[in-house]
Amino acid sequence: MWGLRDEMSTRMKSSLFSAARSFVLLGSIVPFSLFAQQQHRLAVLPPSQLVAHPGTTVTQKTRISVEPGFHVNSDKPTDEYVIPLKLTWTGGQLHPESVTYPKPESIKVGTETLTVFTGDFNIETRFSIPRQAQPGSSTLVGKLRYQACNNQMCLRPATAEVRVPVLIQ
Repeated sequence: MWGLRDEMSTRMKSSLFSAARSFVLLGSIVPFSLFAQQQHRLAVLPPSQLVAHPGTTVTQKTRISVEPGFHVNSDKPTDEYVIPLKLTWTGGQLHPESVTYPKPESIKVGTETLTVFTGDFNIETRFSIPRQAQPGSSTLVGKLRYQACNNQMCLRPATAEVRVPVLIQ
């Protein structure tokens, strides 16, 4: 009799432990999944191929789209504690000379006036191509750091990858 009771007790404990573990795992996955969905309030639209010639300069437009009801802080925010929008480029044969952001709009949130970007806009980067650049195809890689907000809250800062196909002729 005690053996049967001990076996049942062990099975019940094992089932309860398994159910509790599943609940904890689900509890940690679901909020993460919802949080991950909330972070995508900005999209970098696929760029066209950039055709360049050694010894020249070219301008590349990075097309950005911010979800309606949200904004991202401008590249030169009015508040020093606000995370600015910033596009940076790494490596490759093309050398970034300048990054030009559009004129931001001013919005009032509570008692503060913020400079932000909303909707669709372009960020232009001027690249120089060294005379010794090797002809062929490659990819420019950039990072766009931003913080998306609405009038009630700001989401965690995020970084979107920018990939531009390049053909040097």
